[in-house]
Amino acid sequence: MAEVKPTTGSIVAHLRGVRDAVADELDQRADRVRAVIAAHRHSGALAAHTTVRTNRTDSTVVMEDPAVFAINYGHLAPNGRWVPGIHAIEAGL
Repeated sequence: MAEVKPTTGSIVAHLRGVRDAVADELDQRADRVRAVIAAHRHSGALAAHTTVRTNRTDSTVVMEDPAVFAINYGHLAPNGRWVPGIHAIEAGL
């Protein structure tokens, strides 16, 4: 019977090739998010604050804007009209 060491996941996650593959995948996903943002940008603030953060084993697409939830999912305008969201987060999934 085969035995799997409990640290196997950590060992694999820290391999250079695995880290590089994760970073490449996130760069591609971030490009998709940025494309959606660029097509719908109003002020450019969201585009300027969208970055990819990479640590030792993982990467994250970060959208730093106080209104990111409303921009992505939609919101009511001051006149009561519904403004649909741009769904940039979903583009990166």
